[in-house]
Amino acid sequence: MFLPYSGVHSLMIRFCRCLNACTTDKQLFEMGMFPASFTWPKTAFTFSVLDGFALDNLECGTSAMNYYNKLRRMMSSIFPQLVPDRYRELMRVARQWRRLKLLKWNGFGYERRRPTSGELALFCPACPQPGINAPLPANRHPNDPSWLYARSLVMDGNLKAEHLHPTHPEDEVWLTVDQCFMVSKDRYKAHLAIAKDVVQPHRTNGLSQALTFYDINCQYNKHFRHRVNESLYLSLPSGMEIILGIGLWHVHGHQDKCYVWYASMFITGAARIDEYHFSRRERDMICMS
Repeated sequence: MFLPYSGVHSLMIRFCRCLNACTTDKQLFEMGMFPASFTWPKTAFTFSVLDGFALDNLECGTSAMNYYNKLRRMMSSIFPQLVPDRYRELMRVARQWRRLKLLKWNGFGYERRRPTSGELALFCPACPQPGINAPLPANRHPNDPSWLYARSLVMDGNLKAEHLHPTHPEDEVWLTVDQCFMVSKDRYKAHLAIAKDVVQPHRTNGLSQALTFYDINCQYNKHFRHRVNESLYLSLPSGMEIILGIGLWHVHGHQDKCYVWYASMFITGAARIDEYHFSRRERDMICMS
């Protein structure tokens, strides 16, 4: 079964059986096709159709079922139910395809070394990192404005990432364990056991200011330092100045004084920040999961 953009096609093929020939799955890869199985492949998806599904899933929220039904209708618009069902194969291959693309983007395509914790996560290149894209504290000019080395953080609640319990958890295959944005199962269960946020080591050191945006920062910050001081797991660096902000979309629903105090255009060095860009991207990534 051959699945390009034009639909679902049943073709007779013969693999090369020469002495120096590659295995059947590698022969399909060389032809730009991703096999649904590797021992004796009988179904293959073209690279372009897998890229198309990833893009439709990201931008349009298209599910694997709807995408495959579209392929069936492209093959037979009158009787799509007569086209063979390869929905399960598409779900499995799409996950493998995204995993391979993620490895390629992070430079692991030709290495034997496996990615370690967090190595497949994209780090914001604009955030100040002392010694990388910002000078070390000892090398900074005394006349530099303080906001120049402040990191901007956007906080928001994620109310959509609710994962259903799998029907057969023993059959679940984890492709990216603790290598991207999500921690491993063991670390997550340990977190749930204590129900507290654990501050992880990070590379952002030597910064004395932080610019934070939250929809209700005017209320959230009233007892923020008290909560941090009472916590066994949270702490603030000595001398850290936290500059408060409210997103421009939300701040207009607050009192008039909140607009003057918390709008980004009145904060030195903040300018006009699209605080909700991250929330929109988060929503798209949740739909892909």
